[in-house]
Amino acid sequence: MAGRVTVVLRAITAALALFAAMGTAAHAEKRVALVIGNSAYTHARALPNPDNDAKLMSDTLLSLGFFVVGGGAKLDLDKASFDTALKEFRKELAGADVALFYFAGHGVETHGLNYLVPTDADPVNDGDVLAQGIGLAGILDDLEQANVKINLLLIDACRDNPFPDRLSAANAGLAQMQAPAGTMISFATQPHGVALDGDDGHSPYTRALAAAIQHPGYGLFRTFNEVGLAVEKATHADQLPWVSSSPIDGRFYFAGKQVAAAAPDTPSATSDPRRDLVTDCDRLAAMPSDTGHAPDLKGIDMDKIDIPSAMIACNEAMKQYPDVMRFVFEAGRIAHARKDYAEARTLYEKAFAGGYAIAANGLGNLYSDGQGVPKDMAQAAQWYKKAADAGEPAAMDALAWLYEIGSGVPKNCSETIRLYDTSGKLGLSASVNNMGLMYLKGACVQRDYAVARQWFEQAVALGDGQAMNNMGTLYSDGHGVPRNNKIAREWFEKAAALGIPEAKQNLKGMGR
Repeated sequence: MAGRVTVVLRAITAALALFAAMGTAAHAEKRVALVIGNSAYTHARALPNPDNDAKLMSDTLLSLGFFVVGGGAKLDLDKASFDTALKEFRKELAGADVALFYFAGHGVETHGLNYLVPTDADPVNDGDVLAQGIGLAGILDDLEQANVKINLLLIDACRDNPFPDRLSAANAGLAQMQAPAGTMISFATQPHGVALDGDDGHSPYTRALAAAIQHPGYGLFRTFNEVGLAVEKATHADQLPWVSSSPIDGRFYFAGKQVAAAAPDTPSATSDPRRDLVTDCDRLAAMPSDTGHAPDLKGIDMDKIDIPSAMIACNEAMKQYPDVMRFVFEAGRIAHARKDYAEARTLYEKAFAGGYAIAANGLGNLYSDGQGVPKDMAQAAQWYKKAADAGEPAAMDALAWLYEIGSGVPKNCSETIRLYDTSGKLGLSASVNNMGLMYLKGACVQRDYAVARQWFEQAVALGDGQAMNNMGTLYSDGHGVPRNNKIAREWFEKAAALGIPEAKQNLKGMGR
């Protein structure tokens, strides 16, 4: 279900212990969860771990401030008990901000629809599944109708068909599902893939999930990419979790926002003593992938900066906080946006000299584009490397591109892959997408459309519009997937909604 690369944040030292001690006090939302584990099946193969997995999940969620229906995991539910649990869940959703449904056990897909299997299910044919199973589509409908802001559907049920002798139309694993508005769906493995039970008391997916949601500062997309990375490593890439998500309004952290870490290993933007300070200068001019500002600050693309308002805000911030080089860098971005390249260069150089590493990336961009300075790719590469060595993912991505095409530096595919991979693991979706593009084009790697798709899916999970457009291209061209213009259009529409010009052009080419 998901792809090959996942995202992991840098280690957090003292902050982890701090948030663990804070417990539920860190959360203001009303969080409601229903956790179900089915192991003891009457007419299907018994499963060793779902009960343990459900207990682990419920205990973890309770420690994170969730109200868990029934006070804990509900185990080995037959059809009547399953229906009752869902009824209790629907009742508790009134006024909830976050709704989470977790299931571990047998699942089955038939005729394109997914069903969870109660312990007493005994279908004789495919039609019985509808009456005896629990439809995932119905659970999604319940979540939509409850008008909860954020809905999470977490399914560790992608196993073999539990009734192979009776359900001729059933497939291994589960079918792909589209996430409604405000919803994220996470399956233990890819569509029609088979998840592993695990041999240490827990499935690889649930063990990774329980660990990832306890990390402070991990938003939804980073959490589930961390899960994917852990499962991929634990299963030697035999199992790759899959995520489907629609746009989600607002930010959600299972374990609260990240606090400032201890002193970093290298002098980078994270050494800024005022990292958690947020001013109007940040809100109007912060760089999205800058590691030096507060982690919950989204940032703004340079072409979207409101230049007059941002100039006023950053001039005020520099005057009030002359020691905070972040504001000098952000003032440089404003000058860059208004095409005052000489001023941008001056401000970038001042910020970099003051220890703000990402400013070197801005200087690299000036030399790469020949803006206010002669175009010099070797000089650009040198500046990118300064910021990349300090741990800035945007600079890693830019330097990787130069190594990929051999511009300003000798072509170096191993360095390209290392930098894209490292940047992607630090959360830069563009680098994850660029890995997919390499496999799509056969650049530095052997062309492999299936692997390209896996990388694109991971970038999509991070909200990357370019990757959504690339997914549409795969389906439009039939590269590694059956040609399907309907699915292609859906991907192009998602990308176009995020303002991706190529997606808008692709839609026009389809007759829109």
